[in-house]
Amino acid sequence: MAIFGIFTYSAGRSLLDDYDDPDGAPPPQKGCASIVLTLLAAFIGIVLIFKIYPRPAAPPNNYPPPYRGAPTTWRQEMPSRRNALTITPHPTTPRDDRVPLRYWVGTSLPPGLLTTRAREANARTFTPSPTPTPSPTPAPPARAATILVDDFRPQPYPGEVVYHLNRLDGERRAANDGSVLTWGRGVVTTTIAAGVSWGGGWMSLNHPLHEALPLDFSAILSPQILPAYQSRITGLTAVVVGGTPGKRFRLELKERGDLRWSNEVTLTGGRQIVSFDLPALQEINELLWVLDDIAPGDYVVLESLSFTATTPITDTATAAFVWSYGMLLNNWDPTTGLVRDKAKDASGEFDAIQDTGALAAATAQAAQLGVISRADAVQIVNRISHALLLDLPRYHGLWPHFVNVSAEGEIVISPGVEWSSVDTAIAALALLDAQSGLGLDTKGTEQMLRAIDWDDLLTPNGISHGYAYSGDRFPYSWDVFGSESWLVDLAYASATGEVAPMSYPVPPTANGSGFIDEMAWLFAPPPAVDVWGSDWAAYRPDAADAQISYYPAHYPASCFSQLGLFGLSSGEIPAPSPTFQGSVYQAFGVGGRFAAANDGTTSTEAAVVMPHYAALIASLRSDESIAMWAWLIEQGYFTPLTNVESLSFPSDSPCNVAAPVWNQLKGSWNLALQTLGWGRYLAQREGQTPILWQAAEENAFLRSGYRLLAISRE
Repeated sequence: MAIFGIFTYSAGRSLLDDYDDPDGAPPPQKGCASIVLTLLAAFIGIVLIFKIYPRPAAPPNNYPPPYRGAPTTWRQEMPSRRNALTITPHPTTPRDDRVPLRYWVGTSLPPGLLTTRAREANARTFTPSPTPTPSPTPAPPARAATILVDDFRPQPYPGEVVYHLNRLDGERRAANDGSVLTWGRGVVTTTIAAGVSWGGGWMSLNHPLHEALPLDFSAILSPQILPAYQSRITGLTAVVVGGTPGKRFRLELKERGDLRWSNEVTLTGGRQIVSFDLPALQEINELLWVLDDIAPGDYVVLESLSFTATTPITDTATAAFVWSYGMLLNNWDPTTGLVRDKAKDASGEFDAIQDTGALAAATAQAAQLGVISRADAVQIVNRISHALLLDLPRYHGLWPHFVNVSAEGEIVISPGVEWSSVDTAIAALALLDAQSGLGLDTKGTEQMLRAIDWDDLLTPNGISHGYAYSGDRFPYSWDVFGSESWLVDLAYASATGEVAPMSYPVPPTANGSGFIDEMAWLFAPPPAVDVWGSDWAAYRPDAADAQISYYPAHYPASCFSQLGLFGLSSGEIPAPSPTFQGSVYQAFGVGGRFAAANDGTTSTEAAVVMPHYAALIASLRSDESIAMWAWLIEQGYFTPLTNVESLSFPSDSPCNVAAPVWNQLKGSWNLALQTLGWGRYLAQREGQTPILWQAAEENAFLRSGYRLLAISRE
């Protein structure tokens, strides 16, 4: 092209030089003409360059936020376009008169996308870093969610006359002595007695009322959770199905007895959807419904109470982790450093040691994923470490399974509770993992594990379960294949440098309960083959598939089969009732070495699923796990403030949103399992090594025991 331009310019100059005016005048403005010809030649050359060598087409800029406009190097890390994050609206099904969660479900992030964060996560001292944002993008709009406060469906537990809890695991009762509450199945009727000028019902929103622990309506998750993951309450709805016409019906929100908001309507006598937008509110711990200007016999019948909330989270797995962690952290008491066993328990009434250690582990995960700050994570883990290592009683070096805290702050073993080897191992190893991952000192935890009286616990069959409340050693041992036995033996091997015996070291587990397959691999990398010859690399996916296919294989027409719901693991049954004769807490499972399958059809008269199991296998079967939890979220069962412990469909019920019977228990152990399962999955989805696995390689104490047991890694 340069040669062509030079040729054009030379030809033009030759023509000008040969020009002779007939009158003998010099060529007109020969210098200007030369400039014009030069520019014309350059222009023609440029045009021809682009015609012959067209500009490469720009790569399609069709990656959705936050990756729109990402650098080319990022795109090259994506093996194919289908691996890019996609967010699509998910259809919803209205749930009676409540607004369903408008939720979006995303596919997995490309494994190589966050390589910088993966390198940081693998460093010995973890420093959380924000997700790369190659170009500023608008924040996604908040999504609406309905948080069910109460639908008055749960019935009393065996031995009780009244069920005293709402769906948030808060208390509920009459607002005064002149209010008579009749709890039905799906409704509550408030009738006013003589001698009072008003009446109604009352609920606490966060743990028992006497603790006076509020919710911050502007950020309803625990305050350590960063604003990007917080949810906010924006509305309140009551579904009224009957009442005395003309009477004033009022809803009130209070903080420790002080009125913060109220509004009212006049009852029509029929069905009314009473819905109010809420202003910006902070701390609230009481909800009341009130009848005013009344006469004896006036009444109102409620079908449900619910909040409307907004959340910025648009990814199912992220919501599952953040909301589970938020509920678990909300069960923690920073004063004692311990975690209550259930949200409905008051702090100090029945605190769980394994849950406390598991919270430390989940907190390290939250820091790795950027859900809380590293500074807050360190503060939480250090407080837990102080409680476990310095405040707890021990017997032969073991911690109790559960403890009580006296008014003076003394921590003692709960009456009738065991000194547990497995719960001690879970709590200590979880704490050590968290300390190692956050770069904290682990020497105290290592010394605690070495100080256990392993010689007394060791039996010819395996490590003893521990000691009874009376002090007698249990004759039973951790001698059966499964992750509970593996964790106890990991603690033993790390502390002693030896491998414990195991009578039944290869599959199956004792009863096929799902959490036994996966619990250990929340805290350590799964081996391919272990020292006893167990092939975990083959067993784990086979066990997950057996759980997923259980209902399609045994009950192909069931609602669980139709909806893709699965998970037989341990927990409370969906519907405890005064007539129920079995145990409220059961080890559901697909069957094992010593037990047949327990799917609930015999023990509770309806098939059961435990959602925490799907979280435990999210790293193995992400599509099935995410689909199940997306359903729980979309139908309003799992929200920022409500959990699903277990769920069943009554026989011959339709497979719609109103049919399931579900237990909303916010039990800390199953909250911990689902938090840790989703946290592990999210780290791996982002190309990171799970922070709780790092200690098995980086901590000399744990590494020595792990290498004794894990012959080869997956």
